[in-house]
Amino acid sequence: MGCKQCKIFLTKHENYKSNSTIIEQNSTSISNNEPITILSNKTNLKNHKTHRQIKFTTINSQLLPTLDNLPVELIYHIFDQLDTYTIFTSLYNVCIRLNSIIQKYDQYDLNLNSISMSYFHHICSLINPEQIISLTLSDGNNNVGLVELFLKKFHMESFKRLHSLTLVNIDDNEQMTKIILSITDQLEILSIINSNEYYNDTVIDVLMTSIGKKSLYKIYLDIEKDRFLNSSIIWPDECFLKEINLIGICNITLFRTILLYSPNLKKFQAYDIDLDDEWIDEDDDDDEIERHQMVPILNASNLISLSLVYARNEMEKVEWLLPQFTQLKYLKYLNIYDFHIESMYESDYSLLDGKRWEKIIYNCNQFEFIFTIHIDDETWNFHHHLTIFQTKFWQDKNWNIAYEQYDKTLLIYSLPYAHDTHYYDSSTFFSIPYNPFLLNKSLQNVTKLRINMTAVNNLEQQIIGPPRFSNVFHLILDGQWRNQDIVDSIGSLVCLSNITKLIRLERVPTLIFRTFIYRLTNLKSLTLTTCVLDSMNAAILQYLKCLHSLNIVQLDDNLCHFVNVEPFCTMFPQIEHLDIPIDNVDSCQYVIDRLEKCLISIVFRFPIKEEEEEENDDDDDNDKSNELIEWAQHIQRNHQYRIRDGDIYLWFR
Repeated sequence: MGCKQCKIFLTKHENYKSNSTIIEQNSTSISNNEPITILSNKTNLKNHKTHRQIKFTTINSQLLPTLDNLPVELIYHIFDQLDTYTIFTSLYNVCIRLNSIIQKYDQYDLNLNSISMSYFHHICSLINPEQIISLTLSDGNNNVGLVELFLKKFHMESFKRLHSLTLVNIDDNEQMTKIILSITDQLEILSIINSNEYYNDTVIDVLMTSIGKKSLYKIYLDIEKDRFLNSSIIWPDECFLKEINLIGICNITLFRTILLYSPNLKKFQAYDIDLDDEWIDEDDDDDEIERHQMVPILNASNLISLSLVYARNEMEKVEWLLPQFTQLKYLKYLNIYDFHIESMYESDYSLLDGKRWEKIIYNCNQFEFIFTIHIDDETWNFHHHLTIFQTKFWQDKNWNIAYEQYDKTLLIYSLPYAHDTHYYDSSTFFSIPYNPFLLNKSLQNVTKLRINMTAVNNLEQQIIGPPRFSNVFHLILDGQWRNQDIVDSIGSLVCLSNITKLIRLERVPTLIFRTFIYRLTNLKSLTLTTCVLDSMNAAILQYLKCLHSLNIVQLDDNLCHFVNVEPFCTMFPQIEHLDIPIDNVDSCQYVIDRLEKCLISIVFRFPIKEEEEEENDDDDDNDKSNELIEWAQHIQRNHQYRIRDGDIYLWFR
């Protein structure tokens, strides 16, 4: 019994064998000075001076590797390299044997983020919960209502072999409570990603209780950042976690509690540790403040890895905090700023005192850091501080340091650069140890790059060799296009064929942007403005065959600029995920009708001027919501929808 495909393959081989001369252990004699002659077993070899013997052997068709005889262990290994989506959409129903193996394979990583409704139902109808070891549930813009459908199909308790669970943008408190309560004793890794959440106390209490499970060794919490500044969070009295990653600043009281009740904890990462609740500045002259010393942190000696990725503490606080981790082998201390979101704190020049750092990190095997200093004193000489990082201590540790100065901002960092995001501006000073390997690998960790385009004019004439940011796939461009050469300048910084996500917000569209778009041959996600979109013709954007996600934004809330849907649908017939400002329900229906072949999710936004928003009352908002609900309920395609803040989110089959 064999599958049809395998039999066809074997038949072709048999035909080939029967029509060919079978040469078994035959030899070929090749003379250095004579033409090549193919000889059979009866050929006389006497006349040849020098010969090279070549033997031919037939291959038994029974030994050929096919899907019929390939060991199941090897097929399992192939499955380990594929995602669940590919296995069920490309390999299922290829043959009977493969179907049987797919149904028995029990190492599936099921990621339901950005999946179409039809494939969601298809995979869920074939897979058994006990085959899944890793699960990602998403209820964001690309999968509105997915979690509700998933919980109707499966009981979370049935995922008995689940080792890793990731919950993305699930806002519903009841759903979150139900999922977390059903966590089994086999779960090892829990990740929750929803930075805009408004979870009630029940969800947080249930989450904290589940963190105490014995099997759980790693958590990743990217929730509302002020959560961890709240010292009232009730951490479980007995916690077996070995690794904690918090996206936000952790209050010192909560940090003490975590270390106290988590004796197995080895790795901890947060934005920073906030010491303000306990720290008393020596310069504070307020007599009413009771003077006391900071109480040491208990159980700090267990920690071997500490990462503070948006550190803001002054050097004095760092010198109190870090020496308590006596077994610390790895330290990441990133003092970086996103200049588009926050302003620079008052700079602490003492961060550049290498001798003070030597006393803190002498036990560390690895120290990754980025220091950002604002130079507000023109007489201050930073070159003096740079030499401190070149002493015997740093050389013996083999820790190489680079320096960059942007106007009045100084950047000092270990190599390779220890953050995945970087802002590139024109540097007035740049220094890196002369080492070709270090130079090529110095920025290998950067995958998201923001470029000030005024800083890259004629850059292609200055940079020789491969791009500095060779692994960047997410690119953000600020500023104006100066000239046509700026495209080549950007190409000298990043490998343009690697860019899959581009954000470019400009008011005035230019021909240079069109030229640049042509160079991004693998672009999958694009964010641009309505102004730029209106200026481009269909032929240009149809060139972007890989593009499947498009986000169109307005720069000015007081100027409602809607997309002209007719030419738009001609430009992007293959789009899968769309976020678009629109003026009426009829336009919404037109977009769905024209793009239905590929469309998976869409967000229709109905911009309102600020002055109009103030004039609108609750009745107007209700009328608009009712109109959207009535329209959504009459959409003929199978779909899920959600209305939020006057916009409608749709997920299609």
